Amino acid sequence: MQGLWGSGHFREAVGAAARAVNAQSQAKLERRDASEAKLLSDAFSTNPAVAGHPRLRLSADDGGETFKSRHDGAGNYARGVFAAIRNPIAHEEDAELEEHVALEQLAAFSILARWVDAATVEKAG
Repeated sequence: MQGLWGSGHFREAVGAAARAVNAQSQAKLERRDASEAKLLSDAFSTNPAVAGHPRLRLSADDGGETFKSRHDGAGNYARGVFAAIRNPIAHEEDAELEEHVALEQLAAFSILARWVDAATVEKAG
């Protein structure tokens, strides 16, 4: 990604970051049947894990509102960054992103990557 950024290919760098978060999530969850927003929306669900649908847990489920808010927010955030950032980059032939805009978009994916990395995986069982 540094090569893309250094050569002014900001749009491609953001796209590479989105693909990396997706790959990280699929590997952690051991799932290839879903990706991006669909995968992470399911993974951050507050529902218990079921066969084939492990969950990412940012904290233990203590039955409180904070657990629900945190996981609902993470799932909504994942849907948002993939829909509003990744999809236009992948599907529209627009001009190159301005550096500051691309940097903000990279930061958005960085937050999501950190949450995925920090989360524990809850499997059915």
